[in-house]
Amino acid sequence: MKQRSELDHHLLEFAGLLREGGVPVSMTEVQDALQALLVLGIEDKERTEGILQATLVKSPQSIPWFQETFRVFFAPPERQMDWQKEAREKADQFHQGLNKSRRELSFKGRELDLTDEQLIVYMQLPEKEQERLKDFLNRSEQGIHNGLPVDHSFQPMIEQVMRGSLEYWRKKLGEENDFPLSPPGKGGIMSEIERAWREQEIKYVTKDLKNISPEEWPQVMKLIHKLSQRLASQASRRYQVRGKRGGVDMRHTPRDNLRFGGVLLKRHFRIKRRSRPKFVLLCDLSGSMMKYTEFMLQFIYGLSSVVSGIETFAFADRLVKLTGKVRPGRTLQEMLELALPEVSKEWGGGTNLAIALEELAENHARCFSRGTVLIILSDTQTLEGGKAAHLLKNFRGKVREILWLNTLPQKRWEETKTVALFQPYCRMVECYTLEHLQNIMNAHF
Repeated sequence: MKQRSELDHHLLEFAGLLREGGVPVSMTEVQDALQALLVLGIEDKERTEGILQATLVKSPQSIPWFQETFRVFFAPPERQMDWQKEAREKADQFHQGLNKSRRELSFKGRELDLTDEQLIVYMQLPEKEQERLKDFLNRSEQGIHNGLPVDHSFQPMIEQVMRGSLEYWRKKLGEENDFPLSPPGKGGIMSEIERAWREQEIKYVTKDLKNISPEEWPQVMKLIHKLSQRLASQASRRYQVRGKRGGVDMRHTPRDNLRFGGVLLKRHFRIKRRSRPKFVLLCDLSGSMMKYTEFMLQFIYGLSSVVSGIETFAFADRLVKLTGKVRPGRTLQEMLELALPEVSKEWGGGTNLAIALEELAENHARCFSRGTVLIILSDTQTLEGGKAAHLLKNFRGKVREILWLNTLPQKRWEETKTVALFQPYCRMVECYTLEHLQNIMNAHF
């Protein structure tokens, strides 16, 4: 009974770690795993891993987190003690940083009324920006009001300015930390899992997409969803809040200045909101481009909440419309078969961009306007390059921008003649990793 009680306790702890990584685990599944381990034993580590994966994991996307959790949870005790020590040291450094920030952000010797979250934002700022905020506080302390030095009655106003500045930086920095700092104890194990997980993410973000193996696809697809949703969230805030200043808002300005006796001391301005872009995607389906196209489609469609419309086309030796066929988890071959039932795995002979552009102009002109961004994903290798360049020139006058995502490394562009043909009519950028794609979309929004 004692052995079963200990096994039950450790299994619940393991399930808790899985849940912290977003893996749904029910108590029924924990009980199933417990019964299987009691029958088959836990002496064989590889078999134990297989049992736990079979009973606790329900989707391929959860397997990478499960594997890292299992590796760390069943590591030798001395290694776990090292992780616990590292976690405590990090926690101590974190709290020391908070205390230092509180001392630095003070007015007339008194700490500002700032939350821990706001102090954490301050800790993450570049040193130059920290010095700028401290300089603002120093100059405020030395200020004069009605010929007299300012006193503590000005502190609420100073705090309001600081909160506004830190809120701006919180949005600009983005949510870089997906996990909160865990307390010492289980935090040592959790911190190691998070570290290993982040290393995996960095590897996939910087890896050439054509080198992603089928075994890695579930994890990469999960990462694509995460990156695109984060970018969509950032872009949504920009469309709602930011914009160019328009004229004076004559409805809100008088109302807000009644407290000043009608004197217009505080003005409100109308905001010219940015319109959401429309995307037309034109993706190359030649053999060397298939993987890039599949990942690109999944990433772009993750931005659908901040894009007013996405029209999707693919081409090789002919054009096929994929609009409405792109779904999370659906393979490119499935999209093609839905768009063109007679398509086969061998669909597409040579690559001819000219044919695709001609058909777009003749049959899909309604997709293009001055607010449209035409995105072409291709390595520029195509038949009839001169004709394609002429057609691209015609499109340039019909759309807001042509953005060419070139999967060839930029160092190879000089040796590729078609690059020089297309560059005058588009903004061409290298794009063969998720990092490239994320940076491009972030800059565009």
